[in-house]
Amino acid sequence: QEYDELHGYSREDPNNWVMRKAKNCALVVTKDGFKKALKRRLPILNWLSRYPAKQLSPDFFAGVTTGIYNVPQAMSYSTLAGLPPAHGLYASFFSPLFYSIFGSSPTSSIGVFSITCLLVNTCIEKMQHGDNAISELTMGNEEHFLYSGFPGLTSIEIITSLCLLTGIFQAIMSVLRFDKAMLLLPESAVSAITFSACFFGIVNQIPKIFGFSVPHRNEFMFSLFHVSFPYSQKFRSSNFQSMYDIAVHITKLNEMTTFVSAGSLLFLILAQMFFEPQFKKICKKFPFPRDLILMTLAINVSYFMNLDAEYGVQTLRTVPRGFPHFGIPRVDLELLIEIAPNAASIAIVAYSVTIAMGRMFASELKYRLDNNQELLALGITNIGSSFFPVFPTSCSLSRTVVNKDSGARSQLSGIVSALIILGVIMFFGVFLEPLPKCVLATIVVFVVRSLLKNCLELPYFWRCSKNDFWIWIVTAIATLCTDIAPGVAVGIAFALLTLAIPFLQPTTKRLGQIGDHDFRAKAHYPTAKETPFPIIRFDAPLIFCNAEKFTDMVNEEIAGRREKGENGSLEAWTAIILDCHTWTYTDSMGMDVVKEANDCLHRFNVILLFANLKSSVRRQYRAAGLIEEHPINEEDLEREGKRIEQEESRIQEEKKTLSSVRMKMDGNKIKCVEAKMESGGHDDEEVSHIEIKISQDQKQLAEDEKKLVHDKKILVQIRNELKMKQKKLEEFNNLSPEDQEKKRNEEVKKISYNQIYPSIQDALLAAPELITKQQELFDIKKCE
Repeated sequence: QEYDELHGYSREDPNNWVMRKAKNCALVVTKDGFKKALKRRLPILNWLSRYPAKQLSPDFFAGVTTGIYNVPQAMSYSTLAGLPPAHGLYASFFSPLFYSIFGSSPTSSIGVFSITCLLVNTCIEKMQHGDNAISELTMGNEEHFLYSGFPGLTSIEIITSLCLLTGIFQAIMSVLRFDKAMLLLPESAVSAITFSACFFGIVNQIPKIFGFSVPHRNEFMFSLFHVSFPYSQKFRSSNFQSMYDIAVHITKLNEMTTFVSAGSLLFLILAQMFFEPQFKKICKKFPFPRDLILMTLAINVSYFMNLDAEYGVQTLRTVPRGFPHFGIPRVDLELLIEIAPNAASIAIVAYSVTIAMGRMFASELKYRLDNNQELLALGITNIGSSFFPVFPTSCSLSRTVVNKDSGARSQLSGIVSALIILGVIMFFGVFLEPLPKCVLATIVVFVVRSLLKNCLELPYFWRCSKNDFWIWIVTAIATLCTDIAPGVAVGIAFALLTLAIPFLQPTTKRLGQIGDHDFRAKAHYPTAKETPFPIIRFDAPLIFCNAEKFTDMVNEEIAGRREKGENGSLEAWTAIILDCHTWTYTDSMGMDVVKEANDCLHRFNVILLFANLKSSVRRQYRAAGLIEEHPINEEDLEREGKRIEQEESRIQEEKKTLSSVRMKMDGNKIKCVEAKMESGGHDDEEVSHIEIKISQDQKQLAEDEKKLVHDKKILVQIRNELKMKQKKLEEFNNLSPEDQEKKRNEEVKKISYNQIYPSIQDALLAAPELITKQQELFDIKKCE
């Protein structure tokens, strides 16, 4: 208490969450508050109003580059999602348009992404090959599946409902500030989920690459490896093509399809190794369009050789042309419940990827990324896109890099990119029909293979953080054995467990002294000297889960004294110092064991001293009645009241003085203007100096007034405490002598302010005097 008073410690009670939200809502009603809120929630108003003309050319060039790069990627990733290529183009058109209005990152490219496409494919596979699927029909270009629970459900209805629900989840997460909770999903877990999802994707592309088909497995666990359990049919989740089935059916491969895939893979490898480096020397800003060149070559070969009819190579055959039709997503409650786990996992993973990309370039390009706004932007983008045949989208690493390197510094590049995609949708769809599906599958495998290198991070995690290593291993195993959504849940749960372990089993250290204010663990520093009194550090906040270990530590420290005390021979008084700098917070059970420890040590002639105890924990102890009440001097209280009255009078007087000076200044300024008009000029320098001085005085008075309000508040609190003490004293005087003695014993058990010190050194210096006084008091009581 004396330390806090000496250094002027004060703490305003913060408003609770409801009060803060209420104040923020009230500010929105004001003109400035509404304008600020509107610019935050519609970032396009912010960047468009101050858009520099010189940036128009780089943004336009970046948009054209990203749009051309996006065409083959959108089509190939759409097949990764289990959909016709046209839907990837639709997703690459609508998503950037919505994001350009609501997104806060000027470089992020929103659209199709491998991980979200894999998650979409998981949902489609579950619905099309699950227990509810009875048969399938082909009507036009869409596949219609008959379900016992969802009659007439189409794949388009699945993805639009999934897109709508994903957007709703993300919008709700934004309102509930779920962006804070997403910090619980560490990067190691995201890396493991990405690795597993890419492994799933590559396995699913193998039949397309070799031109054969395999049955889909619908098991709760190990469907990827074709292992069934007796109860697995009851909890179906995963819907992937089994590696065992692929190995069995690979003999049915199509030779020409395999040859086309091998040729495509060879071209991609050669392009990356030889063509791209040479192209970069000529054109540094524009990326080498290897995927676009490969698709062009494949379309021509397929068209002139008639690969579909002559050799059985599957092609796109029919690509819808024209602007996609507007439609209301199917919102059956049973359907939404069925796809809710998939939507939740997509919402979380898409946000994690988008924020990771945004943070990467925000630090490089020095712009502010609003995490909550990004979550809301993704939600609105998915909700708006769901009224068209579009699946959920997120940020793409490769396109974002291309966009940034091409010079993009605003979302105008995203709008230009969307317009390029629109041109392909409206006019060039017919030229894509001969494209072999195996070429798109090969592009997917070639692109996502780099994400399999995430497993190479394991040695780094092992060296730097064992927790991250095991989080990666457990999350990857859980994802590979079940599905993406359970993998995300396991990743978060295991990350929380690794956070909880240090609290469950905290280490305790016996400290020695190296310098005047330098105390280290004796087990780690041989040069640390023994101190006159034992110093113990409990390396965790003292809470319910480790309270028992703290009690064991105290009992172990006084085991010898306890044995002698129980035999009737108490040793002389001594002290134990607790280094509490790791006690950032506590709870009721933690306070109970501190109270018991203080009482137990006192019985065996040991004074418990607290060093580095944080003010927040001391306030909790005081509120719980664990610390004795600090004496209040009524004379000092009266003097403080008079001082506050005098200060208030001074401030009011100075306000009046400044007000009169301001009025005189305004009158002089009018005269100056008149004189200036008559004489043709006037020196305003003196008037300006006086105005600056008045402004400074007013600012100082405002600060003094604010401090005065705070002092008044403190004074009222102390007076209320004094009244409470007087009331308690009256109640104490009315008690019987036995109850009064019991009350005194309870007060003696409380922690004294003399037991709490700001540092270990202060506790060491004060301990001998405390022990001497306590020994004298003990001797007096013994004589009585």
